[in-house]
Amino acid sequence: MAIRPLVFGVLMREKGRSIRVRSTGQGGYVVEDSRAGKTKRIRSHRSLENALRDLACSWRHRLH
Repeated sequence: MAIRPLVFGVLMREKGRSIRVRSTGQGGYVVEDSRAGKTKRIRSHRSLENALRDLACSWRHRLH
């Protein structure tokens, strides 16, 4: 029986901007922030908690 790690991912989109959280498979998580016409920003985190905190902060900043 094969054992696979828990895979977690989140994708949020609005008006040409998307923020994605995905598992790297080695115990870490990556937050990808992309906007139409701009380069993608990638930030890596060791824990899911920190990655989700970064996602929430980035998503709230879209309002300003």
